[in-house]
Amino acid sequence: MRPKYLIVAETHRPHGLGGEIEASSLTDFPDRFKAGAVLHLSPPVTEIERLVIERVKETPNGLLVKFKGIESREDAERIAKHALVIPVEEAATLPDGDIWIHDIIGIEVFTVEGEFLGVVRDVFRTGSNDVYVVANEREYLIPAIKDVIKEISLEKNKMIIEPIPGLLE
Repeated sequence: MRPKYLIVAETHRPHGLGGEIEASSLTDFPDRFKAGAVLHLSPPVTEIERLVIERVKETPNGLLVKFKGIESREDAERIAKHALVIPVEEAATLPDGDIWIHDIIGIEVFTVEGEFLGVVRDVFRTGSNDVYVVANEREYLIPAIKDVIKEISLEKNKMIIEPIPGLLE
C-alpha cells in the first residue's frame, strides 16, 4: 500500500528564544530544506499542520530551522518531537533504475526457479547496500545487490532473485 506522506525530517528541541528548532534530515535530497519550502507536521498540533521554512542553517548536529509563524521558544516547543512530512506526490524524481523504499515494501519475492519466498516486509539501509527483509513462513535477509536481485517489476508486484550460496539456508 502506497503511503500518503513521506517523512523527510524530525524535529527535536527548540534552539534559543526566537522560534528556531533543531531537526534531523531523513532524506537524500537536501534541497528539500530551503526558504519557502512547505513541510507538514505529523501528527498535527491543533491549528499547526503546514509549516513554511523561513531559513535553515546546517550545523554539525543537524539542521537549525526557523519556520514562518513560529516566533518564540514556546511556539517551537509545540512542534518539537514530531515528524516533518511531504505528500508522496511531491517526492523527488529518482534517477532511472532507482526505486523508492515504500514501493519495495509489499512486493512478492521469487527465486529464478519460481519458488515463492515471501513478501518484502522491511528494508534495512546499510553503508554498502540495502537489505530486504522477506517474510513468509521463514524470514530471509536479501542483499540488494546485482548478483542477487535479477528483476524488480512494480507493475507485476514481483521481485526475482538468484540466491547466492547459503543465502536461503
